[in-house]
Amino acid sequence: MNYYDSNAQFLTEYNEWLLEQMELISADDLEIIHVGDDIAFKLADEQGNEFFSASMYDPRYEAEQFLDGVNFDNTGYILLGMGSSAILKQILGNKTETAWVLIIEKDTRLVKKFLQEVDLSPYLSGQLQRVIILTDLMGDISGIMNHYIFSLIGYYFLQTDLLRTFASYRRDAEYYESVTSIIINQLRTTVAAMGNSMEDTLLGMSNELKNVPIALRSPKIKDLKEKFKGKPIICVASGPSLDKQLPLLKQVKGKAMIISAESAFKVLLKNDIAPDVLCILERGPNSYELSTNGVEIPEETALIALTLMDPRLPRVWNSHVVPVFKSNITHSRLMSEALGDLGTLYNGNSVAHLSYSVAQHLGGYPIVFIGQDLAYSEEGTTHSKDSFYVDQSDENITDEQRKQISASLQPDQNFYNKTVYVDGYYGGKVRTRELWRQFLFWMEHMLAILPAPLVINATEGGAEIKGAVNMPFQEVIEQYCQERTPSIPELFRDMAQPMDAELHDRMRNMIDFFNGRLGELERISTFAAEILQAIEQLLVEQPFSQDNSVEFLEMKASRIIRNVELLIKDMIKDSFCMFFLSPLLTNYHVKMNPISRVSSIERLKSILVHQSNFMMWIIDGRDQIMKVYEEGIREAVTELGLNSEELYFEAKQKWEPPNLELEEDNG
Repeated sequence: MNYYDSNAQFLTEYNEWLLEQMELISADDLEIIHVGDDIAFKLADEQGNEFFSASMYDPRYEAEQFLDGVNFDNTGYILLGMGSSAILKQILGNKTETAWVLIIEKDTRLVKKFLQEVDLSPYLSGQLQRVIILTDLMGDISGIMNHYIFSLIGYYFLQTDLLRTFASYRRDAEYYESVTSIIINQLRTTVAAMGNSMEDTLLGMSNELKNVPIALRSPKIKDLKEKFKGKPIICVASGPSLDKQLPLLKQVKGKAMIISAESAFKVLLKNDIAPDVLCILERGPNSYELSTNGVEIPEETALIALTLMDPRLPRVWNSHVVPVFKSNITHSRLMSEALGDLGTLYNGNSVAHLSYSVAQHLGGYPIVFIGQDLAYSEEGTTHSKDSFYVDQSDENITDEQRKQISASLQPDQNFYNKTVYVDGYYGGKVRTRELWRQFLFWMEHMLAILPAPLVINATEGGAEIKGAVNMPFQEVIEQYCQERTPSIPELFRDMAQPMDAELHDRMRNMIDFFNGRLGELERISTFAAEILQAIEQLLVEQPFSQDNSVEFLEMKASRIIRNVELLIKDMIKDSFCMFFLSPLLTNYHVKMNPISRVSSIERLKSILVHQSNFMMWIIDGRDQIMKVYEEGIREAVTELGLNSEELYFEAKQKWEPPNLELEEDNG
């Protein structure tokens, strides 16, 4: 019997594109054997040797042995290779209803044959759709994984098992090793991205709103596109190798654009080098207090910084300021859109990533890295001797800041300070930290998705950066940095300035935009309040006595549990709301994942308590967000000299919360 159509109906929500494409795929030439209700494929390894993908005698027992020790209370499973029906059926049969299964099988034909021959209806019928299948039809597996991990399923894969089948080892070892590396790196990056607290998010929002007047009155990043095309740009970071490059860098001033990372700024100034551009990525006050406070800002240095920078920075700078909206941060991208498209840049979580993104946007050739060690020196140092990480004699640095700097560099004190090893610039392995390895992964990602004609790593030490060509800095200068290049005042001379009427219209559009988008947050908060009321009512009813069975209590709570899932799904569908609420959702999942299965009265009570707390976090978060918007927009309107009685923030929900009693009846 062909089960393909019946299986497909349980997979359409997250596999529609694959199912459509598989209509054109023939799997008739694949040979299988049936062992009871299970199948095994006859395949060939990389040397052409034939083998069966599962036991020909007892695939169920083999699957039990393979899955021995797997925690079926997990909320995520990644299965590499789809050759054993027994393994997949046991995962589907034992996992909780809300847990996800991500299957990566390179051979699309095998997936189609599997769906034709194996009846999955006993495991999928009547259940939430929680299965995603990826095959070679998707092309770039890294990009596809990035899409899923940074969306809905990323939260469920905070607690996961990565399961690689026997057939995947034999059939295409290199492919599945690459996939495993991609998954691990992306999950690490996801955890890092989820790490921002609500306080950090609110600080960034507040800064962006305060910097709206600066963004409207300043040159736009999009107007700088390829303004330095074909000319050398040197991106300077503050790694320990920078010290030996400073004399050469001083020679190259005026013959290449010098872009300084935040922590390298004072290093360059101490060595009589005024960079052409300073890039700043951070939102906290240290960017102002450690990097620029007490410094005489050179007139020839432009500030190109994320719009969430400390609002003091652009207001003490010279006239050359370009606030940057980050395209891969939802709030920043939408704010640029709301203000009439001021331009965005894609960048990562290090200021070095922003420096590269700016250099690539300007059209630099070549783009050159120095001081980009991303590793300890042979002597164990972490930064240039003149950076505030090493030289803390600056009287502007407080004792508390000195403690913070010291703590940030303590080895193996936390996950990000953990000692790891990566490929070195000169070969072999070099010692680094988990945080720097994440920065390295992101830099290689940046070079891949924002390619430049030539990127040179002239650091002469530290980690290898895949995608960059190694070359000594002296050779770079001799080959590429011999002609005069335009200065920042020359580059900015003809940049257009906005008219007052344009400022009014852009502010009006931004306020209308956010009033509309935050209406969705209002409705989610209202929905959360309805769920919270239902949870509190159930807990007050005291049905949790030993006289009641777990099944009875789960039935009583099923409406609430289902509606929490619905609320989460609605949250994740709205990227703007998720920008604010993702730290809360991450926290919730961290607490919920270990108790995802309702297997006892105590577990059910614990689940309801966590859900109750989650609803309260959402409601409180909404109140804080609306307050930041009200205050930030009022300040921006006043600073621009506009009418605060005409331009003000007032978000209203456009949706009524669901009738929870009706939800219960329909369930």
